[in-house]
Amino acid sequence: MSSKQKVFEYLDNNKGELVEFMKSLVRIPSINHTFGGDEKTVQDRLANSLRSLDFAEVEQFAVDAEQVRPNVVAVMRGEGGGKSLLFNGHMDVVPIAEPQKWHSDPFEPTQEGNKIYGRGTSDMKGGVSAAIWAMKAIKDCGISLRGDVLLQAVTGEESNEAEEIGTVQCLKRGYTADFAVVCEPSDLELHTASVGLFFFELIVEGKAVHISARNQVLFPQPAGVPSGPEVGVDAFKKSLPFVNYFYSLEEQWNHRWRDAVLGAGGSPGHDVQGVGLFTINPSFIDGGEYLGSVPAKVKLTYGVWYPDQLVKKEELWEEIRRGVEALASTDDFLRKNPPKLTVPVLQEWQGFHVPADHAGVRTMMGAIADVKECRAVLSGFRAVCDAAYLNKHGVPAVVFGPGSLSWSVHGENEYITVDSLVAAAKVYASMMMDWCQ
Repeated sequence: MSSKQKVFEYLDNNKGELVEFMKSLVRIPSINHTFGGDEKTVQDRLANSLRSLDFAEVEQFAVDAEQVRPNVVAVMRGEGGGKSLLFNGHMDVVPIAEPQKWHSDPFEPTQEGNKIYGRGTSDMKGGVSAAIWAMKAIKDCGISLRGDVLLQAVTGEESNEAEEIGTVQCLKRGYTADFAVVCEPSDLELHTASVGLFFFELIVEGKAVHISARNQVLFPQPAGVPSGPEVGVDAFKKSLPFVNYFYSLEEQWNHRWRDAVLGAGGSPGHDVQGVGLFTINPSFIDGGEYLGSVPAKVKLTYGVWYPDQLVKKEELWEEIRRGVEALASTDDFLRKNPPKLTVPVLQEWQGFHVPADHAGVRTMMGAIADVKECRAVLSGFRAVCDAAYLNKHGVPAVVFGPGSLSWSVHGENEYITVDSLVAAAKVYASMMMDWCQ
């Protein structure tokens, strides 16, 4: 029996323990601190668990002023002379917006056949658990590696605080490697690139009036009877041309720019995410002041996913501005009362890109191919994550993990499958044996 077969058999035989380990982490609510949650309790539990697994080094540290947002790092030392490998994942999760829509308690993992439901299963306590169990399998099977293997389990990812408290702080502490795998849910595909993200806000102002006068707002009146903007202006109606413009822009940008990896459908063979490079998503729509008034103000907040290796964000911002100004110039009221566009707002993320011929990518594709439950497909990550910060700070990083963004991540009834957990752990172990020699 080969070393890989031995490790794969170990993971098959111990998949129940892997599942229970992940469930134990899901049971601890770890909603991002910025959103009012507690990230520390789960990290305390994780650090104690890692110490019990007898890794060479386990450190828990926090850099925030309150010392309540710790990162946990574990190191498995190699014999020396080999390449090092880093697994990265975040332990914070997003809030539960509508708990009544869940089949069960989001923080009491419920297993139904192959599926396990719970907040943080796919995003991404499943991926972190799979990486830990892969490292455990290497140790327990007595496999010697020449290079070090590191695990970063960080906080602050969901609030884009990698620089301030999370992944980047781990790097600054010396926990770095020659190559990194971020264990985000990837449908067990290898993501070598990701989009960038920015948000913009458009405020369209009208003029409030009692709804009994709405007819005068909308329709021409007899001579001497006030109408139109003299009486009031429906801000929501005035906003609709801009909404349609953003939908049109989303389609045009997808035709204008193409990428060989992002939104290209996968290579070789098809991925499960589909095609399409840009999205312009209406994240928030706020309007109206009183139930008995014509709405005097509408605020639209959009999130834009875009390929920052193909086009500069400033170019996109300028096109949005030009379009908004042009549309406003066609309306009598908006020419005098132009909408207010603010870009960027809220958050900005940069994407990442690792060449397909990078040694780490080639090795990873081979490691995936050695696991019969997986299909080696190279594609792009249609979201943002800390892989961008690892690449920014000199660590080539890709995304590969169990679960899927389409498995209700950030929504109700998020889940992961047992099969994907075990398959990911096998790939991680396969990668360690191929890369760290």
